[in-house]
Amino acid sequence: MKLSNLILISIVAMAIFYIQLWNPTIVTPLYLILLGAGIVYGHYKKDINMTHISSFIFILTALSPVIFETGLIDYMTPAENKLLQGTMIYGIQLLISLAIVIVLIFRVQLSRKLSKSPNIQLTHFDGVFHWLYIYTSFIYLLALLENIAWSYFELKSWTFIYDNFEGLIYIAWALCCGALLTMMILSAREGGTQASRAS
Repeated sequence: MKLSNLILISIVAMAIFYIQLWNPTIVTPLYLILLGAGIVYGHYKKDINMTHISSFIFILTALSPVIFETGLIDYMTPAENKLLQGTMIYGIQLLISLAIVIVLIFRVQLSRKLSKSPNIQLTHFDGVFHWLYIYTSFIYLLALLENIAWSYFELKSWTFIYDNFEGLIYIAWALCCGALLTMMILSAREGGTQASRAS
């Protein structure tokens, strides 16, 4: 089987698996575990680029469950105020997603600030990851606007994003895992840090 077919099958399988679960309390830890595997593998292969990409996404993605599992939103917003509660929920997720976009766009510069490794390079994958999070930012923005329309303007039929929210986000997460898997496979095939370099 060709490598490209294997990667495509992996991405499709992850997307279907995530969407079938349809439960963020299960899917989010699975996604974080896969990102953690990328960190460990990158560290093991001494591929600083893979380690940093996986670490940045892991740390910022982990902020969301920490904020929501601690009940911070429930303490700050009364349950009867659906407009404020929805705005806080989708707004925080939008801010986290935009933070990931900015970090990934400036990943090389940030990596060079954090590490003196001469192997920090722009990779083929740097151009992929930030686009996936631009997509998730767009979904969070649409969800925020839909929540305002639903709560404030009483447009109760506007629930497309709300009804499909998890699936729309899980597609991006599956693609992110697929790109990370591709980095791992190329790193294993071509011998470490040379695999993921753009030049």
